[in-house]
Order: sequence, then C-alpha cells, then structure tokens
Amino acid sequence: MIALKIVLITQGVSRVVQPLLNSKHDLVGVIESATRDAIKRKEPNYLYKIARQLYSLVKKQEKTLKSLSDDKKIPYRYMLSSSDEGLEQWLKSLQPDLIVVFSMSQLLKENIFTIPRLGTVNMHAAMLPDYRGPNPDVWQYINLEMNPGVTIHYIDKGEDTGDILNQERVNIPLGTKSSDRLNKLIGKVGVRNLLKTIDELAGNIANPIKQPQQSPTKRARKINPEEHKKIIDWQNWETSHIWHVLRGTELWLNALEQPKGFYKGQRWSVGNYKILDEQTKPLETIYKNGKNYAVATKDGYIELNLNFSIKKLLLAVIK
Repeated sequence: MIALKIVLITQGVSRVVQPLLNSKHDLVGVIESATRDAIKRKEPNYLYKIARQLYSLVKKQEKTLKSLSDDKKIPYRYMLSSSDEGLEQWLKSLQPDLIVVFSMSQLLKENIFTIPRLGTVNMHAAMLPDYRGPNPDVWQYINLEMNPGVTIHYIDKGEDTGDILNQERVNIPLGTKSSDRLNKLIGKVGVRNLLKTIDELAGNIANPIKQPQQSPTKRARKINPEEHKKIIDWQNWETSHIWHVLRGTELWLNALEQPKGFYKGQRWSVGNYKILDEQTKPLETIYKNGKNYAVATKDGYIELNLNFSIKKLLLAVIK
C-alpha cells in the first residue's frame, strides 16, 4: 500500500490532527477553516483588540494549528471561504491524493473538492443519512440519541449527501458531557474509521455506498440565539432528559440564564440531579442551593456550579 499525500481541512488542533500526523500517510498541507463567528465578525473594536491580546497571553502555552504546522514544516493556510483567492492554485501546487475534512463551517465548492485524484472525504459526527447538517451534536442530545455514530463519506455538491465509505455506532451514556462524548465518538470510533478509510482508498479496496436522497431526520442546523431558551420542554420532559441536554451542551447552549455582571462570560457547570417528593420552586428557577446553585425541574432539581475563569471572561469579549 502506498502512502497518500493528504491535505487536512479542520478547525484548530482537532482530534484528527495527531492521528494523521502519526499515520503512515503524508500530511502535505493544512487548511484551517474559519469559524462561523470569525466569518461574520465585523472590523474589531478597541476593546476586542485588547481582549484578544490578553487572551493570546493566557493561551500562549497552547499549541495552535498554525504553530503545530510550522513545527512540522507543513504548508498552512487560513480559509475564510472555499472561494478565497489563490486557494485553488495553492491546493493544486501540493498535488494531494486526498483531502480530509473534519469540522469546518462551510461547504466546499466543486473546484476544490475535485482537485485530489481520490477526491475529498469528510468525517461527520452522525450515522448518515441521519442528522445531515452542521450541528448534529446538539440535536442528538435533544433527541436522546444514545447510540450515535460517525460516518466517513465522500464530499459532493450536497450537504453530507456523498457516498458512505465507513460508519460505526457507539453507546453514549446518559449525562455524558460534550468533551467526553467527542473523545469517544470522534477520538476513538471516528479516527479509527477515518484511518481505515484512508488505507482502503490507498489500497484501492474502498466500497462506497450511495446514500438515500432523503434523510429520516430534520436538518441538524445551528440553533439561533433566540431559540436557546425554547429548546427544553420544562413542563413535559423528565428531569433526566433535561439534565442530559444541559450537561451535554453546557459549553455553548444558553438554555439557562447565564451568569451576569462580574461573572459575565462564565458558564454554569452542570452537576448531578435529584428527584424530590414535592417541588416547591417554580420551573426553570435558578436558586441558591447550599454552597452552589440549582435549577428547578417539575419533580426535582439539577445542580449548577460556578467556577470563575479569566479565560472565559476574555472569550466573552472577543467572541
């Protein structure tokens, strides 16, 4: 089996970077896809610039995708759009056999994903054709999807509609936090299937399977800010269901009123839950509960903790 020349498109030092670096294949280029916030952001103001500099100092010990690429002497490019001027020529100059995509904020255009002789593959954190779209994680939490999966598929003109190369399900226990879920779903199952797919493509033994035209689930879209507080059905959901969603999405979903004032930018850390014989607090109320806090459900409460972090404070300003 020959070693493939691979270009990776991802955001930050994602869970696929090191496994690809450690593989038998050659990473000949890295493209960092801008986040949706970065694409939408207007000209930064003075406060933003100061906060960005302070945040850089806080993060100075952390490796960025660019610094890692520089250390490994791998050509690096930052991409706001697949229409970026010079991107097509830059990619062609690297002569990749394959482009690997994981975690990007936009769809690739055909003139980009058709450059490699073996095409472009994407790792999607769901069992396609279920949960097509940019944000499958939150919808799988909401729908109590306890046996999600990962799909490696070709990129085509559609959104997560390309032929499937490999996929696998895995059990995620109730209440698993996002980072632990992704470590298992992506870091173990996903990476294993991605490397298997690359080897199969290199050995010319891949067996792509065509997807059905329609998905059985609604598009896994990004939740708009005004929808965050409407996601949870406090009247009808069991406490365990609410707890599962709050714990899993505590880093990004504002289903709860987040701390304000001095604690602006801090986020609730979701602890355990307890069922009560009788609920005396109004639903969704956040109240002091001993040394910490809690939010009331129809038949109990969910523990909330607050740990101050300078990093989170700065992130609140620069986002």
